[in-house]
Amino acid sequence: MATFRRSRHGLFSITLHVSEADLLASLAREVVELLEVGEPPARSVDPLAAQLGLTDLPAFDELPDLGADGPTTAPEDEVLRRLFPDAYGADADPQASADFRRFTERGLREKKAAAARGMLATLDPVVGQGGRVQLDADGARTWLAALNDIRLALGTRLGVSDDSDPYAELAEDDPARWAWAVYDFTTHLQETLVRSLL
Repeated sequence: MATFRRSRHGLFSITLHVSEADLLASLAREVVELLEVGEPPARSVDPLAAQLGLTDLPAFDELPDLGADGPTTAPEDEVLRRLFPDAYGADADPQASADFRRFTERGLREKKAAAARGMLATLDPVVGQGGRVQLDADGARTWLAALNDIRLALGTRLGVSDDSDPYAELAEDDPARWAWAVYDFTTHLQETLVRSLL
């Protein structure tokens, strides 16, 4: 199984088999698709501003640099809820959670998608053929972020929890075993990369 190693020159390298490189690229692409950020919602026109001919000026609460154009409710998809949980708990303070989400989710989505795209860019030379990937410290942090999101997505779909081990209960021919193997592989990569960074 592929393992990250740190060189004397401070680079982090891993040699991937063609199937491993293709799998990681596929997973990163799926995360990018899952995180696609749509256009910000259209802004409503203030009736007074329209009467005064000031529609080209932003309203105080709509200043673009505030970044307040995100959603206010938790995503319906369970994976997205895991990647973007309520800041204050679903029942603790719904208004504070909505405000926090409105100001942060769009930026977080963009950062997570950028990490997955960064992983894809470093995988591009080895996709379809396998080979060695070398990362500098920034690249290693990008991979850690992307691997973390991939693992959270896989773990959520698989129902991973501290309380149970569904893998042990699966039959040998159960197709879910493949998904668990992929989860274990990404866990191994993240673990060896973290150890290399220490």
